[in-house]
Amino acid sequence: MEPSTTARSITVVEQTNFAVSDEGGDMLPGSYHGFFASDTRFLSRFILRLNGRRLEHLSAAVSEHQSATFYLANPRLTGVGAASVAGFRDRRIGRGLEERVRLISYSDEPVRLELSLEVDVDFADIFEARGARRRRRRLVSVEHVSRRTRFTYENSGYRRSTTIRFSRPMAIDDGRRSIQLTLEHGRPWDLNLTIETRRSHRAGFPPLPPERPLAPGLVRSWRDRLPTLHSPDIRVERAWRQAGRDMVSLLLSGPRGDFLPAAGLPWYLAVFGRDACITALQTPLLGVEVAYGTLRQLSAYQGTQADSWREEEPGKIPHEVRTGELATLGRVPFARYYGSVDATPLFVMLFVEACRWNGVLGRATAPRERAAAGPLPEPLNEFLPAVERALDWIDAHTDADGLLRYRPQHRRGIVNQVWKDSGDSMRYRNGRIAGPPIAAVEVQGYIIAARRGMAEVYAALGQSQDALRQAAAANVMATAVDGAMWMEDEGTYALGLDGKDRMIGGVASNAGHLLWCGVPDARRAAAVAERLMAPDMFSGWGIRTLSNANRGYNPIGYHTGSVWPHDNSLIAAGLAAYGHHEAAWRVIDALLDAAVSDRLARLPELFAGFDRASTPDLVPYPTACAPQAWATGAVVLSGQTMLGVVPCGR
Repeated sequence: MEPSTTARSITVVEQTNFAVSDEGGDMLPGSYHGFFASDTRFLSRFILRLNGRRLEHLSAAVSEHQSATFYLANPRLTGVGAASVAGFRDRRIGRGLEERVRLISYSDEPVRLELSLEVDVDFADIFEARGARRRRRRLVSVEHVSRRTRFTYENSGYRRSTTIRFSRPMAIDDGRRSIQLTLEHGRPWDLNLTIETRRSHRAGFPPLPPERPLAPGLVRSWRDRLPTLHSPDIRVERAWRQAGRDMVSLLLSGPRGDFLPAAGLPWYLAVFGRDACITALQTPLLGVEVAYGTLRQLSAYQGTQADSWREEEPGKIPHEVRTGELATLGRVPFARYYGSVDATPLFVMLFVEACRWNGVLGRATAPRERAAAGPLPEPLNEFLPAVERALDWIDAHTDADGLLRYRPQHRRGIVNQVWKDSGDSMRYRNGRIAGPPIAAVEVQGYIIAARRGMAEVYAALGQSQDALRQAAAANVMATAVDGAMWMEDEGTYALGLDGKDRMIGGVASNAGHLLWCGVPDARRAAAVAERLMAPDMFSGWGIRTLSNANRGYNPIGYHTGSVWPHDNSLIAAGLAAYGHHEAAWRVIDALLDAAVSDRLARLPELFAGFDRASTPDLVPYPTACAPQAWATGAVVLSGQTMLGVVPCGR
């Protein structure tokens, strides 16, 4: 079971490195606390004490995503009055972790104290730390000298080590590192620590994946160019500012000075194809770097061969890329895992959207009418071969009825290979769970939008036959969706079709993604809009993932009744595109209320779907990520929807 993330914690992050502690700066065992790098926990216990007692927390502040300061005071100690010694822990993360512990006494007389640090390292893989895999028993060796402690672990030729360096000589006693000190009134006393991580492998073993370059200057430069949004609605300004800060904290630098957004903290600070594509599609107002970086980095990971363990296939875009021990040694398939069916069409959609914002598709005309315009400008032309390989994958996996289905290739694979990827997300009308193979309704929408967009791109390139072929394939799929998935009595589309081509008829939010993709005609779009805003779907905080009239409904289920901000932002954009502006505003208004219910005005990954009328407080989901990339993107896309900003030609 995943540990809860709802308890107040402080996180500092840089690229794929992050450190989570309580509000006093301590990292407590048995929780999700720790210093993580490369999907490994390199510090699992880090507790500061004075005379054997933990300090009292006063406050904590995160100035930027890489640094935090914890303000502390001593408890009552023998011979030392409470709150007579102030403590400060200044923490900063980069390739490693640095911390300065500062103590200042305000007692009239000198104060003699013992400062101790409890430190330990379990080298847990990220999947173990979040409770997704049973914890391995590891033999960790420890070496301690006066100013240094080193923890080392090796398995199957791969080594990991943590080195903690102290600026003062430290004694060791029963695992504690301690020092005797005397504080004079008003005179600061400092202890500086650096925590270094190292991964290596023995000769003859495959090399480890390279570490990502740190590019704080590039990230700051991008941050400084972010647009500001002014509004008489303070909720809008607060949520927009926080979204900018959160997006900066999640960016992973690429080799060409561009960025790909990691999925979210704490468990998904890695490359996720679906999440990165949707986030980039949500955030064109923030500049082209995220879209270009996502296209470039996912192109580099694109499938090249058939590998059933990783569910890799030529042209397929990865679901997830991991670098921890379990992935490196092949215990789990996630070193480069391709078990999502929607990342590939979303990749094509992102390319088309990048073309639109670049101005390549500035004049909307039919494929037959577009004159040849020569090659695409760079870097779009760089991405085109990968996009065409993705289209080839879609072609190869579209069935004779015009629909694309998913099924895992082995029992360790993800069962539902769509954004609602929990095992119980696909529900029939009676609440029973549907299993693969499944043709998911929103996936067909992404493919239709991707093909129609590529028809425009090919027309711009003068490739009329390719343009017509993509447009025709999109129309065939759209006809199949309308014919096989429309539920007239419910006024909306089914979740999809099961392996026997039966409707998976639970009323759910997925149909709203068809609005975002521009699939239904105006009549059916109006019906979907009305159905999504009905009381069983709209909670007052947003549109639920599943109707509360379905027997499978659970307001705190991951995909069975909760509310996801990114889901709602896509639906709101679709509602507005069809002219249903009042419904779009109701959704965005609810999201803004949800954002400012948080002290930082941050939207989490998801929250509970309780009805707002009877449950006026926003109820958090116990293991939600925050910040999370597409929840952050939801604020930006909502801003774009409110402003009515579209690229030239839309």
